[in-house]
Amino acid sequence: MEIEEVRNLGRELRARLGLRTYPVGIKFCGEDCDVSRFKRPQDFGVHMAVCQVINNVRRHGKPIAFKLEDMFCMVGAYIYGLVPEYPEYLLGEVFKWHTSSEEVKNFLVLKLQEKALPQGSIKAVVVTPLETAEVVPDVAVIYGTPTQISAIAKALIWHGIFPEISSNWSFGCSAAVGAYRSKRPHVSIPSSGEVVWGWSEEDEVSVSLPVEHLEKILTGLENIKRIYPYPPARFMLYEPLAPRGYRITYKDYLEWKKSREEKNLKP
Repeated sequence: MEIEEVRNLGRELRARLGLRTYPVGIKFCGEDCDVSRFKRPQDFGVHMAVCQVINNVRRHGKPIAFKLEDMFCMVGAYIYGLVPEYPEYLLGEVFKWHTSSEEVKNFLVLKLQEKALPQGSIKAVVVTPLETAEVVPDVAVIYGTPTQISAIAKALIWHGIFPEISSNWSFGCSAAVGAYRSKRPHVSIPSSGEVVWGWSEEDEVSVSLPVEHLEKILTGLENIKRIYPYPPARFMLYEPLAPRGYRITYKDYLEWKKSREEKNLKP
C-alpha cells in the first residue's frame, strides 16, 4: 500500500463516520530505523505510556515516535517488543494492584506473555495520523462511539472478516499488537491504564486492524447501509421498516406459520 492511499483512506473514514478524532497508524520498526524526523516523549521531557501516545496523536493530529527509553509503562513496552528481557518483577509488583485473586493474576500474566511481541524484536514505534502519514503503518487504530465501531465491525463482517474482542480489563494497548500478530481486527474496550493515563473517554471504544483492511470498511459500509445505516435515524414511538425481502418481522413469522399450516392440511 502506498502512503497516498493510506492518507486518502484516513480522510475518507473520518468523514464517512464523523469520527471525533483522527484514525491513526502504528509502524513497528524491527530494525533501528531513523525516527529523527518525529517528536518523541523525551523531546517534551517526559516518559509516556503507549496508550498516552496513541491518544495524543489521535487528538492532536501530530505523529510521535517512541523507543524503550521513552516509555513510562513497562507493561506496554514489553508488549510492544521493546524490552530485551522479561521483567520478572512485573509478576509480583504490578498485578497485585489489579486483582486479589491468584488465579486471575496468573491468567493476566499468561495473557501478557501471549500477547507480547518477541523480546527486543522492536527497536522503535511510530504512531501517526493516517491522513498525514509519512510512513506506511502496519496497523490502524480507530476510536469512536460504540455505534461507530459496531458499524466498522459490521462492515468488516460483510467481507467475511470477523473481529475479535480484545479486552482483559488490563493492558488495552495490546489490541494493536494483537491485530499486528494475527492479521485480524481487534475491538477493544478501554482498560484501566488507558482511561487513567491515556484519557480515553467514557463513551469510546476502539478497533485495531491491519491497514490492508481499511478500504474494506468503506465498501462494507456501503453494502450494509440498508440494514445498518450510519448515522442512524432517531425517533421515539414507531414501528420499524425492514428492507424488502429481509424476512425478520412478526408479520413474516405469521405468513410463514400460515403457509406451514396450509401445507399440513393438504392431503
